[in-house]
Amino acid sequence: MNVMNHPQRKSARLTILTACFGIMLFAASARAGGLDDFQNANQLYREEHYQDAARSYESFLKERPSAELYYNLANAYFKDRKLGLAILQYERALRLAPRDRDSRANLTYANRLIEYEVKDKRPWYLKVLQDGLAKVTLKECLVAALSFYLVFLVVSCLSLVVGTRWRLASVWLSLLTLSVFLAAVSFLKFTNSGAGAQAVVTSHKAEVRYGPSKSDRLAFRLSEGLKVTVRDKKPDWFRISLLDGQSGWVAESEVTII
Repeated sequence: MNVMNHPQRKSARLTILTACFGIMLFAASARAGGLDDFQNANQLYREEHYQDAARSYESFLKERPSAELYYNLANAYFKDRKLGLAILQYERALRLAPRDRDSRANLTYANRLIEYEVKDKRPWYLKVLQDGLAKVTLKECLVAALSFYLVFLVVSCLSLVVGTRWRLASVWLSLLTLSVFLAAVSFLKFTNSGAGAQAVVTSHKAEVRYGPSKSDRLAFRLSEGLKVTVRDKKPDWFRISLLDGQSGWVAESEVTII
């Protein structure tokens, strides 16, 4: 048996502690460096170097996406007069933080600058439902549904132990109703997010055609910043639809998926 003597154990312990300290120091310096880079990006924005600020925010987003970074990037694009890219990033920020007032207000303002106006022909109930679902994330719906379901199970167990009383029964029924409702909302959120990818026109003008090729006849044109729903995909082409019911094929290079 190989038994380490006392000096050897002390040396090994010192080596491990030194290594741990080195790792912690490296992580702290990396965080500090990242914070400094973020502050530099904000400084570039304040100095009106919007293209450089946008490039810095984009590099951060590749490492750790967040609603704040998408919001800052959107503002940089907006100041740089790139309306389509600005709207795209505001939409991405709202996907992560759907109730953020600043992102919502800036997106509303940016949408007013779009040249092409599309009339929303959805039924009122569908519009209310989809607009409501847009204000919550799928994760929030699932967590709420699971939480109420767990409480429902606890109340069910209590009713078996102490007997069914009218007050306990009313709580049980209320929790069951809430659980089913939230489960239905989660299902609708899931199906709505998978019904068709949302995209934004990021070219100055997008040509929508009746087929997926340049030789197909031109149907209509879309302005930069307009949001569309992707219904189908072929090499280098998307079949898109608008809220007013119009549809057609647009080159993949002219739109960007949210």
